[in-house]
Amino acid sequence: MELAAITAYKIITMFVMAMIGAVCFKTNIITSETNGKLSNLLLMVIAPLMIFCSYQREFSRQQLEGLFMALFLAAVSHVIAILITKVFIRKSSGENYGIESMAAIYSNCGFMGIPLVNGIFGADGVFYITAYITVFNLFVWTHGILLMIGKQTAKEALKAMKTPTIFAIAAGLIFYLFQIRLPEMIREPLAALGDMNTPVAMLVAGASLADSSLIKMLKKKRIYLISSLRLLVIPLITMVVLNAFHLDPMVTTTVVLATACPAGSTGTLFALRYGKDAIYASELFGVTTTLSLITIPLVMLVYTFL
Repeated sequence: MELAAITAYKIITMFVMAMIGAVCFKTNIITSETNGKLSNLLLMVIAPLMIFCSYQREFSRQQLEGLFMALFLAAVSHVIAILITKVFIRKSSGENYGIESMAAIYSNCGFMGIPLVNGIFGADGVFYITAYITVFNLFVWTHGILLMIGKQTAKEALKAMKTPTIFAIAAGLIFYLFQIRLPEMIREPLAALGDMNTPVAMLVAGASLADSSLIKMLKKKRIYLISSLRLLVIPLITMVVLNAFHLDPMVTTTVVLATACPAGSTGTLFALRYGKDAIYASELFGVTTTLSLITIPLVMLVYTFL
């Protein structure tokens, strides 16, 4: 019950930040161009710095084992999501099969997951969610592209994975294993920039929602099927399966939280890149993000009773 209450509290604080972002957009303080640049700043600089700084800690065998547990549970959660989606979304459903499957399987684990986990567990949670993000990238740049275009070479997949987030995880892990600690005068400004992750992410999310026609999206019945898969069916089934392993509660909770996040923006980016319906992809992103304000605390409430 306490975990659900904490999650609800963090969701509300994030929602307030998002509403400020929406107001800034409506009053033209943040424009579409500005929002795009803020998003790039978040993905290319702020989030990677926060991830890297989460590894600047004393070595602990227990935490390293927890990291491997998180990798294992993250892989299991993605396999579960793929299998469930295959049952409910068929190729015969139409040309949006790839977009809908992407939205159902791949959560916004970086954009929403990191701030949420950071707010609940702090740096320890961020440390473990990096494992989920690593597995997410492995799946999305292989299986995700197969969903969109039906083919993908190993060379293309490796090239696509050369992102600041992956580099931050790799560098952070090396520094952690070899106990390379940055001088305080360098670590402090990097950590301060990383601490901007939650407010900047929520400003961008709020501005993005304000730039869309949410009422129009909510009238589309098909969106509710995809939203229920992403926000309720997949997280709840994943929760039951992961709980059966009886591993570290913080690690399991972190993976469950990442799984319960709304559809990721990756679906929209892939739709734009491969000539699919990017508008529909952005609608799925917008609706699931809005509904997640209710569903994430609900999922965590169920989790407390397991």
